[in-house]
Amino acid sequence: MIDAYLFLAANASAPTPAVVFMHGCNGMFSRKGTIDRRELDWAQRFNAQGYAVLMVDSFTSRGQGSECARGGPVRPWEERPRDAYGALRYLQSIPGIRPDRIALMGWSHGGGTTLFAIGPKSLGRTQDATAAPDFVAAVAFYPGWCNARAQGANWSTTIRLLILTGAEDVWTQAAPCDAFVKDVTAQGAPITLHIYPGAYHDFDYPNLPVHSRPEFTNPKTHVVPITGTQLEARDDAIKRVTEFLAMAFGK
Repeated sequence: MIDAYLFLAANASAPTPAVVFMHGCNGMFSRKGTIDRRELDWAQRFNAQGYAVLMVDSFTSRGQGSECARGGPVRPWEERPRDAYGALRYLQSIPGIRPDRIALMGWSHGGGTTLFAIGPKSLGRTQDATAAPDFVAAVAFYPGWCNARAQGANWSTTIRLLILTGAEDVWTQAAPCDAFVKDVTAQGAPITLHIYPGAYHDFDYPNLPVHSRPEFTNPKTHVVPITGTQLEARDDAIKRVTEFLAMAFGK
C-alpha cells in the first residue's frame, strides 16, 4: 500500500483535470516532516488553475528515507512507474476527476521515473488497463536517467513530454539528456526540451539559495551536487508548464 496526498481544486463545478506528482530522491517530506515546499508551491498553483494534484509518496510508504547519496531499493524503472500508474488508476476512479485529462510530473529521481513510466517498456502499464486512458501529458524537471544508456536505444513515447533542466546542473547533467532527446525526437517522439543557462538543480524551488550538497556527493564520480533557485528559470518554467498543461488539457 502506497500513501498519496490528494489536493482538490476548490469550488470545482465539473470534473477537473489532475496532475500526479513524483518526488525527488530526497523524498516527499522536509526534515520537519512537512510536505516539501516545491511540491506544495506547484500544487497550490495547479489548484488555483482548476487542477487536482495527487502527490505520491514512494519512499516513506516503504520505510525508505533519502536515496540521494547511494541510491536505494525504490527504483525509478520498476517500483515507481507502478506507483505512477497506480495513482493514475486511482484518480480515474474518482467522479470529480476527468479520467482522460491526467498528467504526470516529476523532479530529478521522479523526473527519471517519468521517463521510465511513459516509455515503451514501462512496468507501470498492465495488460488489463490498456483500454483505460493513459497519461495525456508529462513534465520532467532535471530528470535523472535522461540518456540513451539508461533508457535504451529504442526508447520512445507517444505521450507529450516537456523536459526542463539547467545548464549548470552537475547532478543530472543537461548534455546527455539533450543528445538523447535529439535522437528520439528525430524519430517522432513528441518531446520539448528546454535548457536554462545559469540554472542548477532545483532551479524551480521557491526561495532556495544556491548551495552545495556535500552529503549527497556521488561515491563513484565524487561530484558534489549544487542546488538552488534561479528566478528567471523558475518564472519561465512556471509559464511553460502552465501553457503546456493548458494545451494538453484542452483549456
